[in-house]
Amino acid sequence: MPQQFRRALSMVLALGLSLPAFTGLSFDTDKAAAAVPAGFTEQVVFTGLTRPTKVVFSPDGRVFVAQKNGQIKVFDSTSDTSATIFADLRTNVYDFEDLGLIGLALAPSFPADPYVYVSYSYDGRIGGSAPTYNDTCAVTGNCPTSARVSRLRADGNVMTGTEQVLLHDWCQQIESHSIGELNFGPDGALYVTGGEGASATFTDYGQAGNPSNPCGDPPSPVGGPMTPPTSEGGALRSQDIRTSGDPTGLSGTLIRINPATGAAMPDNPLAASPDPNNRRILAHGLRNPTRWTFRPGTSEIWVGDVGWRTWEEINRIPDPAAGPVRNYGWPCYEGNNPQSGYNSANLTLCESLYSAPAGTVTPPYYTYAHSQVVSPGDGCPTGGSAPSGVAFYPASGGNYPAAYAGALFFADYSRECIWTMRAGSNGLPDPASIIPFSSTVSGPVDLEVGPDQDLYYVDLTGGTVRRFHYSAGNQPPVAVVTANPVSGNAPLQVNFDASGSTDSDPGDILNYQWDFTNDGTVDATGATASFTYTSVGTYTARLRVADIGGSSDTRTLQIRVGTNAPVPVIDTPASSFNWQVGQTVNFSGHATDPQEGNLPASALHWELINRHCYAADNCHTHPVQNIGGVAASSFVAPDHEYPSYLELTLTATDSGGLTGSTTVRLDPRTVDLQLASSPSGLTLNLNGADVTTPATRQVIVGSTNTVSAPTPQTVGASTFDFDRWSDGGARTHVVTAPANATTYTATYGADYGGGDCGDTFGYTCTTATGRTFERVDDTVLPLTGDDAITQVTLPFPVPFYGQSYTSAWIDTNGKISFVNPGPAWGVNSPIPDPTVPNASIYPFWDDLVMRADSSVRTGVIGSAPDRRYVVEWRNVGMYGSSSARVTFEAIISETGQITFNYLDLAASKPAELGGGATVGIENAAGTVAVQYGINQPLLANNKAVIFTSPDGGPPPEPPQPPTTGTVTGTVTRAVGGTPVSGATVTLSPGGRTATTATNGTYTLTGVTPGSYTVAGTASGDLTGSGSVTVTAGGTHTVNLAMTAPPVQPPGGDGDYTTSVETRAFVPAEGTLVPLTGDDAVAQVSLPFAFPFYGQNQNSIWISSNGFASFVNPSGAQPINTGLPDAGLPNAALYPFWDDLVIRADTTIRTAEVGSGADRKFVIEWRNIGMYGSSSARVTLEAILSVNGEIAFNYADLATTKPAELGGGATVGIENPAGTAAVQHSLNQPILANGKAIVFRPTP
Repeated sequence: MPQQFRRALSMVLALGLSLPAFTGLSFDTDKAAAAVPAGFTEQVVFTGLTRPTKVVFSPDGRVFVAQKNGQIKVFDSTSDTSATIFADLRTNVYDFEDLGLIGLALAPSFPADPYVYVSYSYDGRIGGSAPTYNDTCAVTGNCPTSARVSRLRADGNVMTGTEQVLLHDWCQQIESHSIGELNFGPDGALYVTGGEGASATFTDYGQAGNPSNPCGDPPSPVGGPMTPPTSEGGALRSQDIRTSGDPTGLSGTLIRINPATGAAMPDNPLAASPDPNNRRILAHGLRNPTRWTFRPGTSEIWVGDVGWRTWEEINRIPDPAAGPVRNYGWPCYEGNNPQSGYNSANLTLCESLYSAPAGTVTPPYYTYAHSQVVSPGDGCPTGGSAPSGVAFYPASGGNYPAAYAGALFFADYSRECIWTMRAGSNGLPDPASIIPFSSTVSGPVDLEVGPDQDLYYVDLTGGTVRRFHYSAGNQPPVAVVTANPVSGNAPLQVNFDASGSTDSDPGDILNYQWDFTNDGTVDATGATASFTYTSVGTYTARLRVADIGGSSDTRTLQIRVGTNAPVPVIDTPASSFNWQVGQTVNFSGHATDPQEGNLPASALHWELINRHCYAADNCHTHPVQNIGGVAASSFVAPDHEYPSYLELTLTATDSGGLTGSTTVRLDPRTVDLQLASSPSGLTLNLNGADVTTPATRQVIVGSTNTVSAPTPQTVGASTFDFDRWSDGGARTHVVTAPANATTYTATYGADYGGGDCGDTFGYTCTTATGRTFERVDDTVLPLTGDDAITQVTLPFPVPFYGQSYTSAWIDTNGKISFVNPGPAWGVNSPIPDPTVPNASIYPFWDDLVMRADSSVRTGVIGSAPDRRYVVEWRNVGMYGSSSARVTFEAIISETGQITFNYLDLAASKPAELGGGATVGIENAAGTVAVQYGINQPLLANNKAVIFTSPDGGPPPEPPQPPTTGTVTGTVTRAVGGTPVSGATVTLSPGGRTATTATNGTYTLTGVTPGSYTVAGTASGDLTGSGSVTVTAGGTHTVNLAMTAPPVQPPGGDGDYTTSVETRAFVPAEGTLVPLTGDDAVAQVSLPFAFPFYGQNQNSIWISSNGFASFVNPSGAQPINTGLPDAGLPNAALYPFWDDLVIRADTTIRTAEVGSGADRKFVIEWRNIGMYGSSSARVTLEAILSVNGEIAFNYADLATTKPAELGGGATVGIENPAGTAAVQHSLNQPILANGKAIVFRPTP
C-alpha cells in the first residue's frame, strides 16, 4: 500500500460540487448489503457519529464508541439511538490528518473496576502542554508531537475526575503512524501498539522537518543533520531497541504494561533492562500496527501491520509475554523481502540486519501484495491497501455457520473489503483458505465480535457502526429510500422512491407502506409515492418494507416545510488554481439563506481533504484541516505524493439547522522528475520504489522526495560503483521537487574492487574511499606556466613493468614518465598507445596549466623498505577555464604499488572529476596498460585508485640507515586549547614550511639533523614558537601554543557610549553550545582577547536566560534585576536577561566572523522559549568585536507580544564589581527586530 493507515483515518465527502444539501436525500444500508454470503445481512447499528474509530462492548450491555476528535460516546445498548458523551478529550487529542483518538478499552471487570483506557495522539510534545497546534499544522512535518496512554474513571455514563496519564511517549514529526490500539490480555496486563511516526511519501531516516531531528534521534542532536548511513531517525525508530547510547523510544513496538501505573510488567522478557522502555517492549520492527487482537483461549497476538510500497502484513506473536522479543523487520523489510528504499540507502541499522543470522527477523504470518487479489473472485479493487481491522470468530457457540468457527476476519480500508481466513486443522488461521466476506463495506477501521456473536465494524467515512447478522431462514429485506426535495416552502410536494430496496431471498415480493407524517396511518403503498405538505413544520416520513415471509425493515427521514437550506459560495480560490507544497493558499466564501438572508461567518465551516488516487476510480481520503466560524482564512498546501488533489468544502448552517455545502477541487502543480544513470539501464530508487533508468515520475512541485543510488550494480558481465549525482547530493538524499522538469543523473564507474581492472602483465587496480590525502611540502618543483616539464631523481629505484627506474619526468599536465617523453603533452589519449609518452603513470592526464596559486610538490614519506615518493599537483588550473582547479597526487612505493588520490574536486563539474582526462598506467612500449578512465567523470575526493604489480614489485633494496628526521606537532590557541587550522609552521634555518590541517596538526619530513627554531603564524596575528634538535631517523614533536599580541583595553575608566542602530541580524552558524532544558550555563573560550571594562577576557559563561558573563555566574540566574547590582551575575552582557527555557527547537550557537580588525565573536540564542508560555519564542544575539564594541540584535520578535519585546527583561552591560553599568532598558517592551543596541568603549 503506497500509503499507511492515513486512509483508515479519513473522512470521505460525497457531496456534489456546488449543490445545496437536502435537495434530495437517500437512506439505506449502503452498497454492502448485496455483497455478503447467503444468509448474512448488514445492519446499521449506530448513526450520526463524527469519524468513529473504535467500538467496545461493556459486560452490562452498554456500548462505548471513540471518535477521532477525542470524544467518547456511550450507548445504553445496541438498540439505543441517542448517545451520551462519556468523555471529551478534544483539548488534548491532536485531531489532524491521520492523528487522533485511536484506542479504547474497558477494564476486564468493568464496571466493577470503573476504568476506561484510551490511546491517542497528543496535541503537543512529550511533557509539553496541549493544545500546542490546535488540530492543525502550519507546515506539515514541522509540528513535532507525541502520544499518550491514559485511563479515565467512569461514574455511570460520564467520566469523573481527571485523566490519569499512564504513559507519554512516541515522539514523531510526521502526521501519520501514531499510537495504535490497546487491549487487555488474558493475564490482566495492558498491551499497546504504536507506529513508527515516519513519512509515507519518502524514505524517511529523520532528515525532514524544521528544525531537523526534533526527536533527537542519534547520531545528531535536535536540529542536527541526519544522513545515511548512521541515521537512526524516521522509520528507523522501530529498530531503536537495537541501538545503545540513547534512551529507547516506543515507536513501532508492542508493549505490555501495568494498567494502574504504566510501568513494565515485572515478568516481561526484558524486565532486567536498565532502560524503562526496553522493559516494556515485547515486539518491534512494526510500521503501523493500528489494529490487532488476541486469539481467543490463547495468549497469541495477531497484528494487522499496514505496509508501504508493496506488501501488507498480518503478523502472529505466539506468546509475547514469554518472549523472546521479536523483530518484525520494518523498515529494513517489507513483507518477506528487504524494502528497496531503505536497502538502497545503505543504512547501518538495516545493513546489520541483512547480515544477521537467520531467524533474527520474524517473517509475517500472511502477506498480500498491492497488485494482487486477496481471494480469487472477491470483487475487491487492487492498488491501495491497508489492513484496518482483525477479529477472531468464536471457535464454538457462535451464530455463524460452522465454516466460520475460529476464523480470522480481516478488513482493508482502502479496498473496502472484509475477508475470512478460516481455521486450519491446527486451529490456526489458514492462509490457503481465505474466502471473501464482503466486497463493498464502507470505511472499515475496526472489527469486533459483539456479545450477540455478530461481527461489527466501525465505518469512519460514514459515521456509523454496523454489524453482519446471520439467519438460516427467511432474510429480511433492506429498505432504501430517497426523497426529493426534503425542504422548501409550503405547499411542498415531495417525491419518494423505495425502488432500490432489496431482499436476498430469491423470488421474494416486497410490500411498501408509507406514513408521510409518522402518525401511524398508512398513507400510500407501492415502490414510489408522492405527498404534498401544506403546513409549515418538520415532519418524519416513515417507510416499512416487508417480504412475503413477514420480515421487514424500516427507514425514516425528515422533511422540512417552510424553510430552505442555505446556499454557500466559495469565492476563492477558483477551481483553475494550482497549488504547490508549502504554498499558503488563501480562501474565502459566503452563504445566503432564503429565509435569513446573508449568513454570518459564525455559520460557516471549512474542511480541507486530500484525495490520493491510484486510478481515476480508486481514491482514498486524507483529512487535512477543519476551520470553523470564518469567512476567509488560509491553509498551507500539504506534502503528498502524486496523483492527488485537494477538496475544499464550505458548509453553511442556518438557525434552523439546515445545511448546504459546496466543494471546489484544487489540483496541484506538477513536474516531471527524470531519473537517469550513466551507464543507462541501472536501478535507482525514488521514494522507496525501484526504477530502471531512464525513468520519469510525475510529482507535486515542492514535494519532498528521496533518491537513492544502490551500489554496486551488475549489468551483464560488468559491475559498477556509484560515483556521484548530477546535483551533487549524497548517494541517498532528499530532492525537493523543482518548478521545472529536471533530470537527476547518477554516474557510476566500473567496480574494480574485484580485480577486473588489470592488464596482461598482471597489474590490477582497486579503489578505496575515505583515503587521506597525503600533503607534501618538501620540494616545490620549478614548474610554471603552460606545458612545463622537469626531470627529477627518484629517492629509490622504482620497479615498473619489469624495469627499475631511478629518474622521472614530471609534467604539469598530470603525468609522470620514467623515460624522456620530450616536450610536455597537453593532449591526452587512450592507453595503451605506442606513441609517446610511454613508461608513464597518469593520475590526471589533461590539458592543465599552472596558475599563480598553483604548484607541483614532491616529498618522501615512510621508511625503507616501504618508502613512498609523493608527487602532488596542488591547485592546478584547467586550460580554457579561469575558475576550474584540481588537486591530485601520485604516490609511488618502492614496493611497486602506485596510488592516485584527489582533493578539492567540485562534484558539480565533470571536468574536475576526470571528464577530459586519462587515468591509468602504461608500459614502456605503449603496448600494455591499465586504463581506469578515459574522459569519464569517475574521480572523487579521497577516493584512491591503487595499482598493484603481480608480485608487488622486485625485492626491496636492503634497508639503509635513515639520514633525516621528522618534525611534527599540533598548533593550538594558548587560550582554550582549540586547534588552529591553516597556520604556517616555518623551520629555521632552511625556511621549510608546512600548513596545519583542520585538527591543527603538521608534519615536516626529510629534515637534516641539527638544531632548529619552529615558528608558527596564523590569521589574527597569532604567533608561537619552539625549538628542536633533529636526529637521523628520529620523530620529534613540537607543539605550538599561539597567542595574539595584547590589546590595550579601551577606556581606562570603563566608560561606554550606547546607541540604537539598524543592523542586519548575523546568524551564528558555527559551534552548537551544549545547553538543554531550563536554567543551563556553559563556559566557552573566546577566539581573541576581548577588552571589557579595562580588562582583557579570554572566556565567557553563556546562560540560557539570555545573558553572558565573563566571570562564573554560579548558575543560570533566571531572575533579572536592574543594573548595576553587586549580586551575581556581574562582568556581564545582558541582551535579554529574562526567565527563558530551551525548547526542543531551540539552539544556542557561537561563531567567529570577519578577520583582522573586523573580527567578531557572535553568541546567538535561537528560537528560545519563555518560561510559562508554550508558544512565545525570541531570537537574539550578542556580538563582540575585537576593538571592544558590543552589539545586541534581535530577530523574529512578535510585535504583538510585549514579553517578546523585552517587557520582562534587563538589557545592558555591567562591570565585574557590579558597581557600574549601562542599562538600556528594564522590563520595557522597546526592543525591535533588526534594531541593534551598540555599546562602544570611550577612548
